[in-house]
Formats: sequence, structure tokens, C-alpha cells
Amino acid sequence: MDTPEKKQTASEPIGTKPSFRKEKPTLLKKEENQARDYLLDHPVMRTGLEWIWLLFITVVSAFLFAYGYRSFVAPIDYYDATNTLIHTPSLISGGASGMSQSVLRIMQIFGYTGTESTVTSISYFVINIPLFFIAWKFIGHKFTVITFINVAVSSLFIKVIPESWTNIFSISNDYIARALVAGILTGLSSGLAYMIGSSAGGIDIVTFAIAERKSTTVGKYSVIANTIIVLLYTIINAIRLKKAGGEAFGEISLSLYTCIYFFTSAKTLDLINIKNKKTQLQINTDNPEMATMLLRAFPHGCTVVDAIGGYTGKPRKVIFMVVSASEVKQVVDYARKVDPECFVNVTSSNQVYGKFYTKPIK
Repeated sequence: MDTPEKKQTASEPIGTKPSFRKEKPTLLKKEENQARDYLLDHPVMRTGLEWIWLLFITVVSAFLFAYGYRSFVAPIDYYDATNTLIHTPSLISGGASGMSQSVLRIMQIFGYTGTESTVTSISYFVINIPLFFIAWKFIGHKFTVITFINVAVSSLFIKVIPESWTNIFSISNDYIARALVAGILTGLSSGLAYMIGSSAGGIDIVTFAIAERKSTTVGKYSVIANTIIVLLYTIINAIRLKKAGGEAFGEISLSLYTCIYFFTSAKTLDLINIKNKKTQLQINTDNPEMATMLLRAFPHGCTVVDAIGGYTGKPRKVIFMVVSASEVKQVVDYARKVDPECFVNVTSSNQVYGKFYTKPIK
């Protein structure tokens, strides 16, 4: 932005531009640099620490999903302190867990009366197996391995989480609250997985692959796929209830609350997963080297427009650059180091068409 010029200080000769000075590193910055240099010199330790971090986030992601599923989406019938059977109608989950719910209902149509958590746990893992091959071929090997671990641990948690843990919150009859909490937990689970370059399995694998190719957010693709799964489950469950002589309408109406669950999950996921979000930067500067230095520092192109300052009438450069949302702070900080007087306008982009560099998934 063209603004009135400031008075020249005695230490800056008239006509000179601010130089690109490096800030004096603080003690904390020095320690960070030393730690980074040490890990670079010890690749085995660096790799080990990286995998410890990846496994930790994966286990947290798996637990959040499994706990949300067992506690709020599909609570299992249990006996309370007075030996009374407590039945809580299930919301309809999405993805592989929603398909595993459908498998359970089909088995119940044909007379299965065993433990629901066992069927859900096993079918959830089996349904994901074909998707692992898709991930291995079209996304990345490391992505597939970590996703496999996430799904395996989620299946285990679905089976072994104690009933006492799932009954901590007394909101079984408040379907809106259940849908909101379940959506937040599921969105957090998927978001944490995406953050480390993996997924929580199921539809997340497919939507992740689509989002990478289309370079857009992933929440809307999850909603589309999950809507199809909900319709399938609703039909199967209606058949089951009709055969058992029960009232199908009450269970079918839960699909409306499931919409809240999906919407909350998708919004939570898009809030955390900023990898596929794009942002346009408009940088106004009088430093002719700004564009060259930005191209050297970041793997993105830019467009430079010659302009005239409305106040001073002096030549200026307007640089347009599109970056990932996660890179905005880095680019802005770098630009302001090159030219402390530059003016930067940040605008969110809904969609980007054309060639845009995205760090590949391993």
C-alpha cells in the first residue's frame, strides 16, 4: 500500500532501500537450531523420533474415533446397576464404520444375536482392506502403513474400550448432543491423521486421494460418500425392524440427527486440515528483488505487475502469489524481512485450477 514516506534517519543514506537484515537469534532460537543440526547429523535418531511421534498421533486419532463411535454413535446395550437392560438407538456412522453397521444389521436379519462390538470391530477392519491397496498404489506407501496402523488400533479400541468409559456422559437420549460430540471427535480423529500425512481409513482414503488430485478441501467429499452409506443403512435397518415386528420410523428418524453428525465432523475436519486450503497473497513493495527472492525461498510461482504509488507517484511492484494456507505465515514473515515496509493482502481461495505445487505424500 502506498503511504506517506517516513523521514530518512541519519544511519540510512538518502535514496537507499532497507537492507535484508537477519534478526539476531534469541537463546531459544539458538537451542532450536542446535537441536535441528544434531538431528541432521544423526539420521537414525531423527527417523526414530519421527516414527514415535507418528505412532503417538495415530493412537490418539484411533482412540478418539473409537470412543466417539462406542459412546455416542452406536452405544452397545448394557445392564445398569438394577440389572435393567438399557437400549440406546444408534446414530448412523459414515465410511467403513457405517458399512460395518450395515453388515451387523444384515447379520441380525438372518438371526445373529451375538456381541455387536465383535462384529463391528472385525468388519470395520475387513472393509478397509481393499482401500489399503488403493492407498498403496495411488497415494503413498508410508501413508498406507500409518493408515493401516490407525485402522487396526481403531478396530481394537472398538472391541476393548470398557462399557464404564462409554457411560461417563449421560446424554444417551439427547440425540443432538450425541451428534455434535460424535462429529467433533470423528473430525478430530481424521484431522490428526491428515496432519501427519495419513488417514483414519475408510472413506477418508478415497476423499484424501480426490482432494489431492483436485487440490481442494476434503470435508465435502466425505459428506457425499457418507450420505450414500446412510441411505443404504437406513433401508437395511428398516427391513430388519419390520421383520422383527418393531417400529421402523423411530430408528429411521435418527438419520436426521446423523446429518448433524456428518456436518459437524466435516467442519471440524476442514478446520484442522489446512493442507488443501489455498490462499492468495498480494504483496505491494518497492523492492525490485522481492519476486526473485520469494521464488528462491518457496516452491510456488508468482505474477508481478508494475504499478505507480497513488500518493508518491513512484514505481512499485504488486506481486500475486498463491500458497497453501499452512505457508501463509512463513511467506508473509519472509516478505517483511525482505521489505519491512511492504503491504500484504491475504485472501482465501475456494478453488485453484492449473499447476500448483503440493508436497507429495510418501
